[in-house]
Amino acid sequence: MNLNKSFPYIVKETLEIQSHIPEPPISKREFLRQCASKKQDESRSPAQLCFQNPPLPGSDSGNFVSIKIIQALHVGYEKRSQILRVRREDSSNLRCPPTNQDIIAKIYDPLYHDYDISDDDPFRGADYDYTHECAAYTHLSDLQGTVIPKFFGSYTLKLRFGDSFRLVRLVLLDWINGPSMNQLKPTDFSRQERQEIMKQIVDAESSLYTKNVSHEDLRPQNVVLDRSSSKGLRVVIIDLGKSVIGRSRNPSDSQLENRYLPGVAISPLLRWNVVFRRHGHFQDWIDWPWQSWLEEQYKDTEATITEEQRAVWKIYDWMLESKPPPS
Repeated sequence: MNLNKSFPYIVKETLEIQSHIPEPPISKREFLRQCASKKQDESRSPAQLCFQNPPLPGSDSGNFVSIKIIQALHVGYEKRSQILRVRREDSSNLRCPPTNQDIIAKIYDPLYHDYDISDDDPFRGADYDYTHECAAYTHLSDLQGTVIPKFFGSYTLKLRFGDSFRLVRLVLLDWINGPSMNQLKPTDFSRQERQEIMKQIVDAESSLYTKNVSHEDLRPQNVVLDRSSSKGLRVVIIDLGKSVIGRSRNPSDSQLENRYLPGVAISPLLRWNVVFRRHGHFQDWIDWPWQSWLEEQYKDTEATITEEQRAVWKIYDWMLESKPPPS
């Protein structure tokens, strides 16, 4: 990876960050509308465009924290975020983030943002990911430290550029001691181990959904296997930047949202049924008949399913003919 001398996320560097409260997340529909309506000036450099497109304001607090970069985990150009393993350096009396452990800094820097077909505005994309991630972690406070990492707050980083500064948002998270599933070979695990992993994934995703959060990007790279648990491998779902607080395509539409029964636990027998292809991104890990296994694992939830729920997660003939997503 060839990074120029101005690249700020280098091991042993110390960054001073300021606590920040983000604005509420915008809907995906509004996000796409903004991206489509705003065209960037191609004559300007990426850095100049960063000044022209500052992050959404929110509000800053008077709390400052110093973090030292210990390890660069996922950094460079064409990244949706820069992922660093860091440790808090300052000696202030702030309880959060902790000072006695390594933590993760996830930095939403549009200067190094990834461009893709559905998200061709890196500035709005960084805003979207940051605000949605913060909102999701706050909403899921009861699940932090179990199926999702602990959340240590949202912050602003000021990076010098010439005689001025540009603002970059970030969050601090618990560091999970283990690799993501895309870094592992399924063949290194027995079928029993892989089935236990998939069972934990289904349970974890379902617990998010019960809290009315749709992850929207559940795939192997966003599932970490924690090796430090005394009970064996523990599944932790990460990357909530695409997540939505709500169950429908338009959570702001109360009539549509209520149709999906917010707050009601829905059996995996419905939502993880083979026809919905929710398991599709994990095909390399699955070498057994998914539906029969699912029915055996969750047969005790059959009695909780109502006719209203069956009507919402109804199986149509066209679903039986559609192809699963790529692994």
